[in-house]
Amino acid sequence: MGIIKKFLPSLVFLLSILSLSAQDLKTYEVGSNESLEDIASKFQVDVFTLRKLNPSIQSQKDISNSLLVVPAQPNFKLNPSVRLIAYEVSPKETLYSISKTYNVRIKDIRTYNPFLNDRELDYNDVLRIPTYELKDKDLDINQSVKNSEFSTLKHLVLPKETKYGISKKYGLTVSQLENMNPGIDEKEIQPGQFLTIKRPMEAAESSKPKRQRNQNYSFLEVDSKNSIQSISESYDVTEEELIESNPSLKFEGFSEGLVLKIPQIEKVSSSKYQKFTLEDKLQYLDAKSIAVMLPLNLDKAKIDSISSKSLIKNSNLLRISLDFYEGIQMAIDSAETRGIKVNLDVYDTRNNPSHVRSLLSEDFKNYQAVVGPLLDPNLKLVTNYLSQDSVPVISPLVNPNFEYDNLFNTLPKDEEMQEVLITYLQKTHKEENLVILTDSISKPIQRKYTYTFPDLKIVNQTEADYLQKSDIEPHLDKSKKNWFILESQTLGIAESTVSYLKSLLRDGYDIKLFTSKRNAFYDDEISNYYLSDLDFTFPSISKTQLLESDEDEYNSFVNKHGVYPSRYVMRGYDVMMDLLLRLAYAKTLKASTEIEGYTEYAENKFNYVNKEFSLGYENDAIYLLEYQKDLGMKSLDLAEFLASDAE
Repeated sequence: MGIIKKFLPSLVFLLSILSLSAQDLKTYEVGSNESLEDIASKFQVDVFTLRKLNPSIQSQKDISNSLLVVPAQPNFKLNPSVRLIAYEVSPKETLYSISKTYNVRIKDIRTYNPFLNDRELDYNDVLRIPTYELKDKDLDINQSVKNSEFSTLKHLVLPKETKYGISKKYGLTVSQLENMNPGIDEKEIQPGQFLTIKRPMEAAESSKPKRQRNQNYSFLEVDSKNSIQSISESYDVTEEELIESNPSLKFEGFSEGLVLKIPQIEKVSSSKYQKFTLEDKLQYLDAKSIAVMLPLNLDKAKIDSISSKSLIKNSNLLRISLDFYEGIQMAIDSAETRGIKVNLDVYDTRNNPSHVRSLLSEDFKNYQAVVGPLLDPNLKLVTNYLSQDSVPVISPLVNPNFEYDNLFNTLPKDEEMQEVLITYLQKTHKEENLVILTDSISKPIQRKYTYTFPDLKIVNQTEADYLQKSDIEPHLDKSKKNWFILESQTLGIAESTVSYLKSLLRDGYDIKLFTSKRNAFYDDEISNYYLSDLDFTFPSISKTQLLESDEDEYNSFVNKHGVYPSRYVMRGYDVMMDLLLRLAYAKTLKASTEIEGYTEYAENKFNYVNKEFSLGYENDAIYLLEYQKDLGMKSLDLAEFLASDAE
């Protein structure tokens, strides 16, 4: 059984074209008297490029007050391999459904439509959808489109394709295809053209699996030795499930060279939310070669001489780096007691891209992983350079806004935090009265809640930055529990809201407070007594607050490791400990991501996943913490209420 060798590399290449060709775009609202030539002059770009970036203006005579996409930097050149088409969004459509329809990544749609970074999709929007010129005649980019679970699709016409051939692929007649695409009945179709495909309902319905599987798939290129029966037996998948995941089989049959998408069975219910312990399963105890890249800014100073208090006082970044490095050394010491020898090389990036480039002249391809650099743009520079040798790069302290196959992001993203909280509310909600308050920055998040909870009550402020108790109270209900969701990155709004909710508690309301993003001001500016009384509950990347609230656990860590457990010391310990144990458990870091469950250490846990339509690996292991009445905190067991998603 041959693993797919042409389709996936070609697809990755095409995706790289899309991501690399769209750089530094922004939106611009056209003035009432401005012409396209005026705008081209203002942004130092030729009119032809402007028209390519904004395909919808081709049919517009007057562009006044239009929202255009323009270059953020002068002398911008659009990659000639990319072609943008205009697409008018219909009601109920989402970025996900559109991306599936056109077989592009959500990230690429956002890139060419910068306004989507500031707000949610609206059904009145006209999107720019990136397409590309095909260079590989053997590549059928429509393979995944044919196997899509959506009933309405977009087929990209390839060279030498005919109406009859396309119709046959989807189980249609030529007449049906022409009816779906008015105008093609009188002319020939052209390569690069998109055709609307509406599959028969029975085909669309058949794509719904009857056995619960996760979102991962194996890909198999059929050779002469394969048959439906042999694949079914080898992959523990029924023939019906193969057809459900590959609707094209129904119309095109089984043939050599066909790329099949094979669904994977969810092996263990709730496994994602169960702890996986690596320590008793170690089998690769050879010496590990690890590089660490930190912004020490010490030039010629040796790594073992950087303990001077005067140096630490001179730089917060240096303080963070030294704490992080101390945690790394603690992890290495712990790993060596388990028989894992570590060859560690530390590179001082000086937080300087030019210096980092000079460091990369050394041979990094023999490292099993590189931890750092801590910050952009050095992190991007290193990840990009090492991607050619597939050397894993671990981002320990920041959520980068770029993607590479070799990038391991250790911080869960805000979207994952929101998803955990929304799922918790959905799974545990019974008769509670749900209320939400958001500031202007967090407004897009409000839509996610309203999609899930149609009866959600929304607090509207009387003024933009001024909240009163009377704005909140009418939405509460004294006869039941009130779950209040506060999504605000503004201290003033958060502080006044918590204060009013505490006052309303005294007035007889039963209130529990939630947020998906616990900002630093909750520690510094808002009363812990108030948060405790409100049973404040929030998702968290780490359990730092939990440890700090538990004196016994805190003292236990100090006694065990002999150091003050600052968040960066513990972060360094956890990131390195997880890395070393994974490399002792599996041959490569990538192979270690196949484990079922999360790993956990001092105050962080890790579950690396490769998301659909994304490159690299993201950590989606998250804590859900709840304030207790004694000012302590409790970590809620996610498996109790999220496990049913995996059953």
